Amino acid sequence: MKKQMLLPFMIVGFFTFSFGQFSPGYYALKDVNVIDGVSKAVLNHYTVIIRNNTIEAVGTVTGITIPDSATVFNFSGKYLMPGLIDTHIHLATEPTKEDNRAKAEKDLYDMLMKGITSVRDMAGDARELSGLSRDALVGDILSPDIYYSALMAGPSFFNDPRTHQSSQGGKAGEMSYMRGVNDTTNLELAVAEAKGTGATAIKLYAQLNGDLAKRITIEAHKQHLQVWSHTDLTIASPQEVINAGVNTISHAGMIARWPSTKIPVEWKKPGLTEAFWNEAFEMLPINEYITAMLANKTILDPTLLVYKSRLEENSFPDSTKKVIIAQWNMAKRFTKLALDKGVPVCTGTDSDEKKFVQREMQLLVKEAGFTPMEAIISATRMGAMAIGIENKTGTVEKGKIANLVLLSANPASDIDNLEKVTLVIKNGRMYTVK
Repeated sequence: MKKQMLLPFMIVGFFTFSFGQFSPGYYALKDVNVIDGVSKAVLNHYTVIIRNNTIEAVGTVTGITIPDSATVFNFSGKYLMPGLIDTHIHLATEPTKEDNRAKAEKDLYDMLMKGITSVRDMAGDARELSGLSRDALVGDILSPDIYYSALMAGPSFFNDPRTHQSSQGGKAGEMSYMRGVNDTTNLELAVAEAKGTGATAIKLYAQLNGDLAKRITIEAHKQHLQVWSHTDLTIASPQEVINAGVNTISHAGMIARWPSTKIPVEWKKPGLTEAFWNEAFEMLPINEYITAMLANKTILDPTLLVYKSRLEENSFPDSTKKVIIAQWNMAKRFTKLALDKGVPVCTGTDSDEKKFVQREMQLLVKEAGFTPMEAIISATRMGAMAIGIENKTGTVEKGKIANLVLLSANPASDIDNLEKVTLVIKNGRMYTVK
């Protein structure tokens, strides 16, 4: 006879006994509505079978047989989707020393309880990130899986206080994960040393020209590392960055200062209308960017939340706020156009973990014209692609790691339902949400 847990409240008893987590080993989630990260339709009345940390089978309730040895959890009326992925966080950069191990562990725990099962750290102290990544992987801390980068930028960038915080005990610009590079740098060695930190990618940041960005990218790919870049590199334009062959570009608002290096004066006038911004957007070399992104299979990490949060802060001088308004208007338009043209869009917050990826998804829907399902795919399958882990997570499919989130209401009909998390499954282990 099958072991069956008919009601969610019965599971809570198990979780409470074991400090909020339960690992049944071999189990079935019966009669759930599945959002698989691939289809644009909700798959109603499905069953998902999980063995240890892997999805063993996915099918309709009537079309799949649950083995007698599997524990059955009946979740009729609930919605199951892939775990969310935040593709832009920073755990170890804050120059005020606010970033520390205790804060990082708390932030990571809070993210996991919100249904975030993987994150991409976009440069920081790799010594700290390596430890956090290892502990998340083996379960020593309750955390999403962590994938991080080693930063490369022009030597002049390393006056930035964030780089000093991330390089304590060494010298910013001379660390294997925080490297200043120029035309004379031995890139084969620099990339190899960066890879030795456990990084998944090289992040390109600032004060780099297009030729150097391309050389770094070629060498990183040769050594089986991804390259994650800012949309512009101060010297290199967005077009040059994309043509360098980088895997992702971050911060859609950076297109606002190209093709020149300054935002036009007329964009800073008060009371500008949506019609004005539509016309201004068309002044940019947008079609060239989109064509290059499609040709190079570049993923866009727009970070709309960065611009929206800055507008809401209302603490910037008027001149700065005008620039942010321009960036925000270009960012949301570029993000929508990228989606419409078939460019993959992922979801990064870059918010110092004060706001979670659900907020970025809500902005995609409410400000950039995505459907809720398109935002969900951006935060799951496209997020996995942005990290390079799409072969093992990001969708609800046979053979994928069981990184999942269960919701009490349908997020494909209302994106705000992403907040209604009742259960998180990370590497097959189940966690209730208090």
